[in-house]
Amino acid sequence: MKLRLFAVVFLTVLFAAAGSASAEKPRVWKSADGKVSVKAEFIDFENKVVRLRRTDNHKIVSVPVNKLSLRDQKYIRKQGKQGETTTAPPALTDRRAAWMEGQWGFRFNMPGMKQAESLATFDVQKMMKQIKVLDSATWVQINLTQGANGSFYTSPHADLARHVSADIVPQRDLFGEMLEALNAQGFKVMVYFATEGPTMGKHPDKALAGVIEKWKKYAKSRRMTPEQAVADIIVKEYSLRYGAKIAGWWFDHAKYGDIPALDKAARAGNPEAVLSFNVGGSPELLTCPESDFTAGHPTPMKQQSPSWEGNEVAITLMEKSNYINGSLGHFFPPMQEKWNAGKPAFETEKAVDWTMRIVQAKGSITWAVALADAKNKRAPLADFQFNQLKAIDQAFKASRKQ
Repeated sequence: MKLRLFAVVFLTVLFAAAGSASAEKPRVWKSADGKVSVKAEFIDFENKVVRLRRTDNHKIVSVPVNKLSLRDQKYIRKQGKQGETTTAPPALTDRRAAWMEGQWGFRFNMPGMKQAESLATFDVQKMMKQIKVLDSATWVQINLTQGANGSFYTSPHADLARHVSADIVPQRDLFGEMLEALNAQGFKVMVYFATEGPTMGKHPDKALAGVIEKWKKYAKSRRMTPEQAVADIIVKEYSLRYGAKIAGWWFDHAKYGDIPALDKAARAGNPEAVLSFNVGGSPELLTCPESDFTAGHPTPMKQQSPSWEGNEVAITLMEKSNYINGSLGHFFPPMQEKWNAGKPAFETEKAVDWTMRIVQAKGSITWAVALADAKNKRAPLADFQFNQLKAIDQAFKASRKQ
């Protein structure tokens, strides 16, 4: 079992390679027990994790240093002190999330079928009329699930309607309409998706009556676990439908899902889509091998305000290195006291300062912004926060002129 687990870690692909090789010559790397080996070039070593580029397929793998042979560990020590960052000349173009480096975006949460009337009347053009001026933002994140509730959706899905409930998926494709409008305006689109799906592992009390049981029964009929079915039936369908129009995915509460299956499903329609899996709220920028960029969930808002000085740890980490354990550093704070509602949490000066520090460090940041009518989820964005986004937009543009 240990050998199998090591082999999985050793061969996990983190990035699609394309471009130049590092200056380090290839060498054979072996597992601690000597039973697994691979010829690869050394890229860097940070936080006790070694990144290597395989010579057979040019893929990049990430390996905990204690899983390597003593000979390989000695080699790493020669490159630099244990635990400190040691880097060979990097080929940044090999990194799938390279286009996010030094960039920013924002997120708003659209109504799903839990608020069917709001979904049916949501004004896409009113939203676009407001946010199109934020043209220095590279991406906008919008939701396929109704926020963290994975049992309601913002886009049609025939299998869910037929086998689970027609009341959890709309006839109107609000997600698709917003996706098209954002792409037409030059924004890349990130998807927010609640990993639990209709399984509702984290929020079972918030599911529509009967949904969880019907979903599990349907998954079983397809010879899948409920978690596999979320990936292969739901995520894959949407990924294939929208293709390259989706630039990336942000999976919430990832421990409630099948991460490898989600990884494969989300890239079915766009192999170059960047993915992030939220494995916990912390300014330490927690990540996992499948993530191209860190989820960036700050300290949970039940504990501290998003603007709490302790959350600056995320920024200082990116200022030290813009890649965290192989994932591009990315921070994802709400501008208000809660994810989708509440009083503003930041003074404008601080919001601008945090953004500029991150982009200057070649990290990335997404601001979660409430709608003006947060309760009924109606466009446009809340005025105060929108003005803060405009201040960020202006500061970003000014920095590019210098």
